[in-house]
Amino acid sequence: MMTLRRCLIAIALVALALPVSAGSANPSNADDPSKQPNLTASMKNTAQSSRVSSASSPNIGWKGWGVRLGLSDDVDQVLGGAHFNLGEVAKNFRIQPDVQLGTGDDSTTIFGTVPVYYRFDAGTAFIPYAGAGVSFGWVDDDRNNKHTEFEVGAKATGGLEWPQADGQAFFVELSVGFGGEVHDATVMAAWSF
Repeated sequence: MMTLRRCLIAIALVALALPVSAGSANPSNADDPSKQPNLTASMKNTAQSSRVSSASSPNIGWKGWGVRLGLSDDVDQVLGGAHFNLGEVAKNFRIQPDVQLGTGDDSTTIFGTVPVYYRFDAGTAFIPYAGAGVSFGWVDDDRNNKHTEFEVGAKATGGLEWPQADGQAFFVELSVGFGGEVHDATVMAAWSF
């Protein structure tokens, strides 16, 4: 259990460091500031334009999708899946359902979550968000002679999103589950297209 927690913390720290290191990817231009890409300004412009466009009314509809990878605690699993950006129901409130497959700890899980996230207007290159949703899924548990079950629970989530100049986004998030066999905690890293 302690090893999994250390691994979750390490993944979260690495995921947080990835966007910071993106600005130093080209060492040949390291000495010439005029040749350095202005990633911070382009990310701020992208984040501001997405906030301005949704300031007056809901913007519901298909906005994109992405892949997600991570780890969970109780059931200790490796997770992989996809998420779907369905836009905003109100200013800064995004609907982003996801589906995840988990393997490990003598169990297989398939969970879907339908959350609503509030995206905070931080005025920085990244956008913090927090939200909650309903999680439901299928658990095939070989531990303690249990078998397949359908589970329903709730999840609370917080994370950081880094919008990119090309409309894509990288994010990391931590979720806490309540009820049923929903994972107690998950740490995810994801990329949206």
